[in-house]
Amino acid sequence: MKKKLIAVAVAGALGVPGVALAQASTVQVYGLLILNYQYLDQGAGRPKTDMFNQHDANIGFKGEEALGGGTSAWFQCESSMDVSGSSAIANSGAQLCGRNSAFGMKGGFGNVYAGIWDSPMKQTMGNFRPFSTSGAFGMGGLMWNEATGAVNGGAGAAGFTRRQTNLWSYASPVIGGFQAMGAFSAANEATAQLNSTTVTKARLWGLSAQYTNGPLIVGGGYEKHNDYNPAAQSTTGTGINNYTGGSDRAFSLGVAYTFMGKLKASLMYADKKYGLAAGQGLSQKSWSAHIDWDLGGPNRIRAGWTRAGDTSGNFVGNVNQFVGNNGAGGTSANLYAVQYAYAFSKRTELNAGYARVDNSSNALYRLQTLGNSNVGQDQNAWVIGAKHTF
Repeated sequence: MKKKLIAVAVAGALGVPGVALAQASTVQVYGLLILNYQYLDQGAGRPKTDMFNQHDANIGFKGEEALGGGTSAWFQCESSMDVSGSSAIANSGAQLCGRNSAFGMKGGFGNVYAGIWDSPMKQTMGNFRPFSTSGAFGMGGLMWNEATGAVNGGAGAAGFTRRQTNLWSYASPVIGGFQAMGAFSAANEATAQLNSTTVTKARLWGLSAQYTNGPLIVGGGYEKHNDYNPAAQSTTGTGINNYTGGSDRAFSLGVAYTFMGKLKASLMYADKKYGLAAGQGLSQKSWSAHIDWDLGGPNRIRAGWTRAGDTSGNFVGNVNQFVGNNGAGGTSANLYAVQYAYAFSKRTELNAGYARVDNSSNALYRLQTLGNSNVGQDQNAWVIGAKHTF
């Protein structure tokens, strides 16, 4: 339940009549609590362990003010909420407003906003997956080479469908079921370089579109990273990334259909290509199929299969979880996931499931955001979890 209590608390602290202030305020508190406990087998050479994990759990504040003429100003500040304490320090989203947060203006022209936010492709492709991109069931690593850590420099530079800082975004009005989105990032990181006339200025560009007509959803997105070159970054004495050129891009397509209002089936496809140093390149394609089945009453089944194909190109080395070996093969993997959920109410759910990633002989994929992996080793996890929205 969204609550309008912040203004009351502020009013009490200032000695202002709280009820009158709350009536004029549009500020709301919202959140999503997710807590998973799992037994994780990381494969030979690494320990089997039980562990807590949270992904996507958040608490936020948002508000909106009508400006007249159908136009309004809005803000959102969203942060991670890890009740287990297992990743609150390590997770970059743990900082205040470290998740989707922005200031914007919206009206008949659409929605324009600036801040840290999911890229257009990530927003659109969220329509076609019942699971998060992270956690034991997450397909982010196999589909889009996602990585934990910074969203700009370092390992995060290689991930697509990511949450991007310093981002300008636009979402069109929904017309006849159709909506388009676009975004680009400011090149803030260039201000820290030693010679701004010669260094590159890393920037993200993104476009996406989706069409919804009753039970049918169709969508796709394109994302381009200019001058991040994640395989060839170096640092100065200040620890700042020196971006060394390169152009990386990805596009994704998805389709979903809900049968009889109960069974949602979806398909996704993703094609990624990295332009690396000295004319080297790395490409990879992935596919995914999912179902989200309302069995009636409080019972639900979610399941998915994701296939990461062999990489191609002349690059030799790793870019996050993608292994380049000059096209020698053996770099593919499959992720299988199934989950049963029981809803005690519209806001509270308990669930249990199993996930497994099967790596080919040269592949290095892991269950997303959980453990680590050795080349060619499989991983699996049994998971029980709780989810509560407010």
